[in-house]
Amino acid sequence: MSEDVSDPQDLKEEYEYISQGLQKFGLTDYQARAYTVLVSHGVADAETIASTSQLPRTSVYKALDDLHEKGYVVVTKGRPKVYRPAEPLEVKARLNRELDELFGRLNTIYEVLSEKGEPQVIYTINGKERVMDKIGEILKKTEEDIIISTPSFSEIIDRLEGELNSTLKREVDMTIITAPGERVTKGAEVERRDRLIATDIISDGKRALLSSPEFEACGYTDNPSLARHLVNFMDILMKRG
Repeated sequence: MSEDVSDPQDLKEEYEYISQGLQKFGLTDYQARAYTVLVSHGVADAETIASTSQLPRTSVYKALDDLHEKGYVVVTKGRPKVYRPAEPLEVKARLNRELDELFGRLNTIYEVLSEKGEPQVIYTINGKERVMDKIGEILKKTEEDIIISTPSFSEIIDRLEGELNSTLKREVDMTIITAPGERVTKGAEVERRDRLIATDIISDGKRALLSSPEFEACGYTDNPSLARHLVNFMDILMKRG
């Protein structure tokens, strides 16, 4: 039997518990709170969500738009926009599939390293500024080809537009896999995919970077055997219709 949360204080604590839990799955504080409140309403406009969640209205609009891109929210036509939540169990099922894929990839890395006995070939980098600096370093080192798969290519452009353009001027083959509507670098080959959840970069088949959705942390390797293995995943992704 589910816990009784009819008491206003209990309900508030339940909202906070759920919102904090959702942040573990890549949502920001505002996104988590907006989605939790929207679920409680069923259907609502941004004004209602802002009032209930006690968040700034302009921030709620952005949070809801971001949630729509992530597949948590459905937007109905009309003015004002009306939002309804994607069914929580459907969101859970999608997250489970994505987690299975990510941990499958991690397990493959683990098995490759175990077989080859190559310790400490993956380096962890924390902090958005340092992660972006590492991506810039990879771009500068690339000589032949680079594949960048990310749901947020616009953020990379904002931070590293010069490095991206310089890479293309060296006649490097650049492939970008990103979400519909994201800005891309002119001159690169572009593939559009929905609901990408992480940033993967493969450079010259010998450098690889896997970043969290918000670029707050990443793993990096310049181990060729491991990087080549990650290339296989990228090939599979690019072949998906």
